[in-house]
Amino acid sequence: MQQELARWQERLVADGFVLLRAFCARDFVARVAAIARHRADEVLAALGDREIGIGSAAGYAELVQRSPGRWDVPVTPAEFGIDDHELPWWPLVAAVLGSDAEHSFSGVVFSDPGSPAQCWHIDSPHLAGEHLPPHALNVLVALHDIPLEMGPTECARGSHRLTNHLRNSSLVRNELIYQTERTSPALLVAATDEPLPPRSVEPMAAGSCLVFDDRLLHRGLANRSAQTRHVAYFSYRRNGYGENTHFESARSLFDG
Repeated sequence: MQQELARWQERLVADGFVLLRAFCARDFVARVAAIARHRADEVLAALGDREIGIGSAAGYAELVQRSPGRWDVPVTPAEFGIDDHELPWWPLVAAVLGSDAEHSFSGVVFSDPGSPAQCWHIDSPHLAGEHLPPHALNVLVALHDIPLEMGPTECARGSHRLTNHLRNSSLVRNELIYQTERTSPALLVAATDEPLPPRSVEPMAAGSCLVFDDRLLHRGLANRSAQTRHVAYFSYRRNGYGENTHFESARSLFDG
């Protein structure tokens, strides 16, 4: 286990992400999937025929449309009936962020059939001009097999270093975090001598986990299948880190 943990850490440092194939037990995946889908159904029923915009500020506390046809519903560890410290990826989170790392967010993201690819984006800004270890880690868990036509997550390998807007004046912080068509891997190397970051995307078997640095440029690809794609997510932050652009709306679907 220690050798594997060291290898995963190396991949996170070098690439900004690591894919842990078929990592979770089947019964765990089935339980998380059932709870996630039940909660998503509740939230969508509460939404009813109300329209919702794109992005966290335009959504609700219980629902965000991240991009057209791609829905994000928060589910707490308590609602999942799990303890973060007992999850199979916790040793990696603790090794990278510290044993006092804190839970940030968890829930399910589902993309409708026909939903287009997201724009490239990161989840958190850099805090200093020099490269620092990650502020946070995100864990995406495939709740069923996700072939390429269903739109797994694409990563720009090594881009967690290149997205530093404090070092590269051609980058705009909010254009990296909030999805815009202007952002692309090529943008990262403007005004620098850096090579273009290579892209990496793989199908994910049920129970596989994609763990990535919060500053990594990534995007969910288009769902070209006839089935809805469901992915659970668990996000963790270094103790004391307070940046939050994930759920920004204070309004609730359940307000009278």
